[in-house]
Amino acid sequence: MGNPKSKRHPLVEKTKILMKGRGYEEDSDRKKSEENKENYLYFKGAQGQQIIIHYTVKDETTGVAYIRDLVKKFDKKKIKRRIFIGSGKVTRSARNELNDKKIEFIPADLVLMDILEHEFVPKHEILSEMEVEKLLNLLKVPATALPGILKSDPVTRVIGAELDDVIKITRKSETAGETIIYRLVIKDEL
Repeated sequence: MGNPKSKRHPLVEKTKILMKGRGYEEDSDRKKSEENKENYLYFKGAQGQQIIIHYTVKDETTGVAYIRDLVKKFDKKKIKRRIFIGSGKVTRSARNELNDKKIEFIPADLVLMDILEHEFVPKHEILSEMEVEKLLNLLKVPATALPGILKSDPVTRVIGAELDDVIKITRKSETAGETIIYRLVIKDEL
Protein backbone atom coordinates (compact mmCIF):
# COMPACT_ATOMS: atom_id res chain seq x y z
CA MET A 1 0.00 0.00 0.00
CA GLY A 2 1.42 3.41 -1.04
CA ASN A 3 1.88 6.57 0.91
CA PRO A 4 -1.50 8.38 1.18
CA LYS A 5 0.20 11.78 0.82
CA SER A 6 1.51 10.79 -2.61
CA LYS A 7 -2.08 10.66 -3.92
CA ARG A 8 -2.71 14.32 -3.09
CA HIS A 9 -2.90 16.78 -5.93
CA PRO A 10 0.10 19.20 -6.05
CA LEU A 11 -2.37 22.07 -5.62
CA VAL A 12 -3.06 20.92 -2.05
CA GLU A 13 0.61 20.98 -1.06
CA LYS A 14 1.24 24.31 -2.83
CA THR A 15 -1.81 25.82 -1.11
CA LYS A 16 -0.40 24.80 2.27
CA ILE A 17 2.88 26.53 1.36
CA LEU A 18 1.00 29.64 0.23
CA MET A 19 -0.99 29.83 3.45
CA LYS A 20 2.11 29.25 5.58
CA GLY A 21 3.66 32.23 3.78
CA ARG A 22 0.59 34.28 4.79
CA GLY A 23 1.08 33.25 8.42
CA TYR A 24 -1.51 30.47 8.68
CA GLU A 25 -1.17 26.81 9.61
CA GLU A 26 -3.42 23.94 8.68
CA ASP A 27 -6.27 23.42 11.14
CA SER A 28 -5.99 19.64 11.32
CA ASP A 29 -8.59 19.36 14.12
CA ARG A 30 -11.23 21.04 11.94
CA LYS A 31 -10.30 18.94 8.92
CA LYS A 32 -10.61 15.68 10.85
CA SER A 33 -14.05 16.63 12.13
CA GLU A 34 -15.42 17.40 8.64
CA GLU A 35 -17.08 14.57 6.78
CA ASN A 36 -16.30 15.88 3.26
CA LYS A 37 -12.54 16.47 3.28
CA GLU A 38 -12.12 16.14 -0.48
CA ASN A 39 -12.00 19.74 -1.75
CA TYR A 40 -11.72 21.80 1.43
CA LEU A 41 -8.72 22.91 3.42
CA TYR A 42 -8.89 24.65 6.81
CA PHE A 43 -6.33 27.04 8.27
CA LYS A 44 -5.86 29.06 11.46
CA GLY A 45 -3.94 32.27 12.00
CA ALA A 46 -1.85 33.21 15.03
CA GLN A 47 -4.85 34.93 16.67
CA GLY A 48 -7.13 31.96 15.97
CA GLN A 49 -8.80 33.44 12.88
CA GLN A 50 -10.08 30.68 10.62
CA ILE A 51 -9.94 30.40 6.83
CA ILE A 52 -11.65 27.84 4.65
CA ILE A 53 -10.42 27.11 1.14
CA HIS A 54 -12.32 25.29 -1.57
CA TYR A 55 -10.27 24.21 -4.56
CA THR A 56 -11.02 22.62 -7.91
CA VAL A 57 -8.59 20.57 -9.95
CA LYS A 58 -10.74 19.99 -13.03
CA ASP A 59 -10.11 22.06 -16.14
CA GLU A 60 -13.79 22.84 -16.54
CA THR A 61 -15.44 26.24 -16.68
CA THR A 62 -16.72 27.42 -13.31
CA GLY A 63 -19.99 29.32 -13.61
CA VAL A 64 -22.15 31.36 -11.30
CA ALA A 65 -24.35 28.37 -10.37
CA TYR A 66 -21.30 26.50 -9.03
CA ILE A 67 -20.25 29.55 -6.99
CA ARG A 68 -23.74 30.07 -5.56
CA ASP A 69 -23.80 26.43 -4.48
CA LEU A 70 -20.34 26.88 -2.96
CA VAL A 71 -21.52 29.96 -1.03
CA LYS A 72 -24.31 27.87 0.53
CA LYS A 73 -21.78 25.23 1.58
CA PHE A 74 -19.45 27.89 2.98
CA ASP A 75 -22.35 29.42 4.94
CA LYS A 76 -23.07 26.05 6.58
CA LYS A 77 -19.47 25.82 7.77
CA LYS A 78 -19.73 29.25 9.47
CA ILE A 79 -16.22 30.47 8.65
CA LYS A 80 -16.16 34.11 7.53
CA ARG A 81 -12.80 34.19 5.68
CA ARG A 82 -13.18 32.21 2.46
CA ILE A 83 -10.94 31.47 -0.51
CA PHE A 84 -11.75 29.76 -3.80
CA ILE A 85 -8.84 28.35 -5.80
CA GLY A 86 -10.05 27.41 -9.23
CA SER A 87 -8.43 25.69 -12.16
CA GLY A 88 -9.92 26.13 -15.58
CA LYS A 89 -11.87 29.16 -16.70
CA VAL A 90 -14.02 31.13 -14.23
CA THR A 91 -16.76 33.12 -15.92
CA ARG A 92 -17.10 36.86 -15.35
CA SER A 93 -20.46 36.37 -13.59
CA ALA A 94 -18.86 33.75 -11.30
CA ARG A 95 -16.00 36.17 -10.47
CA ASN A 96 -18.55 38.90 -9.77
CA GLU A 97 -20.43 36.56 -7.43
CA LEU A 98 -17.16 35.76 -5.61
CA ASN A 99 -16.49 39.50 -5.21
CA ASP A 100 -20.05 40.19 -4.03
CA LYS A 101 -19.81 37.46 -1.39
CA LYS A 102 -16.31 38.60 -0.30
CA ILE A 103 -14.70 35.30 -1.32
CA GLU A 104 -11.08 35.67 -2.39
CA PHE A 105 -10.38 34.08 -5.76
CA ILE A 106 -6.93 32.78 -6.66
CA PRO A 107 -6.35 31.03 -9.99
CA ALA A 108 -4.77 27.61 -9.43
CA ASP A 109 -1.98 28.49 -11.88
CA LEU A 110 -0.73 31.21 -9.52
CA VAL A 111 -0.60 28.77 -6.62
CA LEU A 112 1.05 26.00 -8.63
CA MET A 113 3.85 28.06 -10.17
CA ASP A 114 5.41 29.34 -6.90
CA ILE A 115 5.67 32.91 -8.18
CA LEU A 116 7.25 34.07 -4.92
CA GLU A 117 10.11 31.61 -5.37
CA HIS A 118 11.08 32.92 -8.83
CA GLU A 119 14.52 34.56 -8.93
CA PHE A 120 13.17 37.77 -10.51
CA VAL A 121 10.33 38.29 -8.01
CA PRO A 122 11.53 40.32 -5.01
CA LYS A 123 10.29 39.78 -1.47
CA HIS A 124 6.80 41.28 -0.91
CA GLU A 125 5.38 41.87 2.58
CA ILE A 126 2.12 43.44 3.73
CA LEU A 127 2.80 46.07 6.37
CA SER A 128 0.79 46.18 9.58
CA GLU A 129 -1.28 49.30 10.36
CA MET A 130 1.35 50.41 12.85
CA GLU A 131 4.16 49.98 10.31
CA VAL A 132 2.17 51.96 7.72
CA GLU A 133 1.56 54.80 10.19
CA LYS A 134 5.26 54.90 11.07
CA LEU A 135 6.28 54.90 7.38
CA LEU A 136 3.85 57.66 6.40
CA ASN A 137 4.96 59.82 9.36
CA LEU A 138 8.59 59.32 8.34
CA LEU A 139 7.91 60.19 4.68
CA LYS A 140 5.43 62.95 5.63
CA VAL A 141 3.01 61.89 2.87
CA PRO A 142 -0.47 60.34 2.72
CA ALA A 143 -0.73 56.70 1.64
CA THR A 144 -2.19 57.83 -1.70
CA ALA A 145 1.17 59.45 -2.54
CA LEU A 146 2.81 56.03 -2.67
CA PRO A 147 3.11 54.36 -6.09
CA GLY A 148 0.31 51.90 -6.73
CA ILE A 149 0.23 48.18 -7.30
CA LEU A 150 -2.95 46.66 -8.69
CA LYS A 151 -5.11 44.38 -6.57
CA SER A 152 -5.04 41.99 -9.55
CA ASP A 153 -1.23 41.84 -9.68
CA PRO A 154 -0.23 38.17 -9.39
CA VAL A 155 1.99 38.72 -6.35
CA THR A 156 -0.64 40.86 -4.64
CA ARG A 157 -3.17 38.06 -5.10
CA VAL A 158 -0.82 35.36 -3.85
CA ILE A 159 0.14 37.21 -0.66
CA GLY A 160 -3.51 38.09 0.03
CA ALA A 161 -3.21 41.88 -0.06
CA GLU A 162 -6.41 43.92 0.15
CA LEU A 163 -7.25 47.38 -1.20
CA ASP A 164 -5.34 50.14 0.61
CA ASP A 165 -2.76 47.75 2.07
CA VAL A 166 0.83 48.96 1.83
CA ILE A 167 3.34 46.45 0.51
CA LYS A 168 7.06 46.55 1.24
CA ILE A 169 9.10 45.25 -1.70
CA THR A 170 12.72 44.34 -1.00
CA ARG A 171 14.99 43.90 -4.02
CA LYS A 172 18.50 42.53 -3.76
CA SER A 173 21.17 43.52 -6.23
CA GLU A 174 24.88 42.77 -6.52
CA THR A 175 25.60 46.40 -7.39
CA ALA A 176 23.02 48.34 -5.34
CA GLY A 177 22.81 46.04 -2.35
CA GLU A 178 19.26 46.12 -1.04
CA THR A 179 16.55 48.48 -2.26
CA ILE A 180 13.21 48.88 -0.49
CA ILE A 181 10.14 50.40 -2.12
CA TYR A 182 6.59 50.71 -0.86
CA ARG A 183 3.42 50.34 -2.90
CA LEU A 184 -0.23 51.01 -2.13
CA VAL A 185 -2.69 48.35 -3.30
CA ILE A 186 -5.13 50.04 -5.64
CA LYS A 187 -8.31 49.06 -7.44
CA ASP A 188 -8.11 47.85 -11.02
CA GLU A 189 -9.50 50.24 -13.60
CA LEU A 190 -12.15 48.73 -15.86
